Amino acid sequence: KKNMSNKNLLNKGIISQRQMRVQELLRSAINEILQRGETQDRVLDDNPITITYVDVSPDLKNAKFLFIPMNNTNIRDFIEGFNLAKKRIRKKIAERIKLKFVPEISFHYDDSIKDVEKIEKIFASEKVFKDINK
Repeated sequence: KKNMSNKNLLNKGIISQRQMRVQELLRSAINEILQRGETQDRVLDDNPITITYVDVSPDLKNAKFLFIPMNNTNIRDFIEGFNLAKKRIRKKIAERIKLKFVPEISFHYDDSIKDVEKIEKIFASEKVFKDINK
């Protein structure tokens, strides 16, 4: 499981095989929906988006999608687009995967990329460079 301590994830402990399988099914379905431009939302359909993680609750009734847009468009535009297209996306997921019920879905910006950028900046700093090359 990805370590995302700064997120309010649905899973607080070890996840089951079933949860992992549903996470992968949901991730595959949402990626296909986004790639094919099936959300009917201009922002979502016209901009490449990466789904970085799918978090499914233990009862499989809720799913959180963490995303990163590939360009620097306003994050609020993406969240608004996802919220407006949520019903359509959920229906498209239901058409693709066979589950007893499709979980309630929510979309959240994955800000863990900022942590990676901070670490890269630290490693690129002159002080660290001097320490590494002693």
